[in-house]
Amino acid sequence: MITRRHLMASIGASALMLPLARRAMAQQPFVIPTYGGTWAKLWEETLVPEFTSATGIQSQIDVGLGKDFVSKIRAGGGASPYSVFMGNENIAATLRAEGFFEPLDMSKIPNAANMYDGLVNTGNNGLRAIVSPIGLAWRTDMIQTPPKAWTDLWENPEYAGQIGLYQIGNTGAQLFLRLAGRLFGSGDTDIDTAFTKIKELQPFTQASWSGEVAAQLMRGDVAIAPVDWTEILTLQDKGAPVEIIVPEEGVLSYEQSFNIVKTGPDKEAAHAYINFLLDPKIQSILADTFYVSPANREAVISEATSPRLPVQGEAMSKIIRFEWDNYIDIAAEVADRWNREIG
Repeated sequence: MITRRHLMASIGASALMLPLARRAMAQQPFVIPTYGGTWAKLWEETLVPEFTSATGIQSQIDVGLGKDFVSKIRAGGGASPYSVFMGNENIAATLRAEGFFEPLDMSKIPNAANMYDGLVNTGNNGLRAIVSPIGLAWRTDMIQTPPKAWTDLWENPEYAGQIGLYQIGNTGAQLFLRLAGRLFGSGDTDIDTAFTKIKELQPFTQASWSGEVAAQLMRGDVAIAPVDWTEILTLQDKGAPVEIIVPEEGVLSYEQSFNIVKTGPDKEAAHAYINFLLDPKIQSILADTFYVSPANREAVISEATSPRLPVQGEAMSKIIRFEWDNYIDIAAEVADRWNREIG
């Protein structure tokens, strides 16, 4: 078990220590955006105190969703309340295109040198520090033939009428749509083919967020669905008859993007915070808490958690990623079309 003393000894050497004069001059605490529930609990009780102890930076969390953080950055105009943004990469790409971010100074994020390939954006325009794979999950008491591939959703008639998918407002739906374009069309932006193939899966149940998919599986409203590892392993911990696999084609993934906000008040603290999150010990804590795949190669997953996380180490190459900076040009059109044609 990682004690506070061991954690501090480990991260103290790699944390980005700010000059004492800057700390003394700081008038306002560094604001850290994060999500609610277990996320807020971990940040409040563990990560924020350790970050402050390691760097001397007084911090406070602001709980919300990615869309809330986006709204506050936009509303702030020339004075954002955040110096660092946290949100899914597709959401971050929108703000990036609007000019709210600036490239990372990688010299201030030494832990990034040990990140897996594909997690640092081109031109150092943000990085993905928290990786939550999305696999194919099913109810073992409702499905006789377990899936092996994403294409089984179309090819196995047993699944007809029992499929659950995300609603287009969820990043998971956008990932799945682009996956369909890649699997059956000319590529992940072949939206016409993707819509045609997804319509073939109807009727299916839609969910706005991962916890809703988990609830549908728990109730038996759906028997098979794309869902992130965190939700399925949590259901297993509760005794639910569910399993999840890495499909033959690879996994999708929610990837939390961290970016420096151009109009933020404390970019030095923002770099220090990102470096802190990438520390191997912090990445291990995140893995144990949320069943996410460590972004840092040096992270050691506990013996209890490791067997339940197939997407780690060399298997990180099984994550299917898409370019978001260009997709944002058609995102609104895609969402409107989904709502009109799929509902």
